[in-house]
Amino acid sequence: MGISITIISITTVVFGIAALVISSRARKRLTPGALRSYIDNFSVCLAFIVLFTIWQAIRSLIGSNIRVTGLAEYPEYIFIIFAYISFIITSYRVLMISKEYGFKEDGIRIEEIIKSRKK
Repeated sequence: MGISITIISITTVVFGIAALVISSRARKRLTPGALRSYIDNFSVCLAFIVLFTIWQAIRSLIGSNIRVTGLAEYPEYIFIIFAYISFIITSYRVLMISKEYGFKEDGIRIEEIIKSRKK
């Protein structure tokens, strides 16, 4: 059972790092602005989750029974707490982007115009 958890942990780390690389490449293609800022915030969230996953993988490789009076778990909580804080900030920035670029009201009006023309 320990080997399968280790393989899953390592695979998860690889996927996390791949996601960071892809988001970095996407960021390079964007001009400065709200969307690029969102990618920056998203990458911070992702980085904390990847750090959490790396920590978990290391613990899995070493053996989770190795503890320093419970201190080995503190980094996990710190990484997750910062990830959630980053997600809150990112969600707020997405809200601001939606206010800046949101077309919900215009979309409703466009839909009404299209329906009226079909009649």
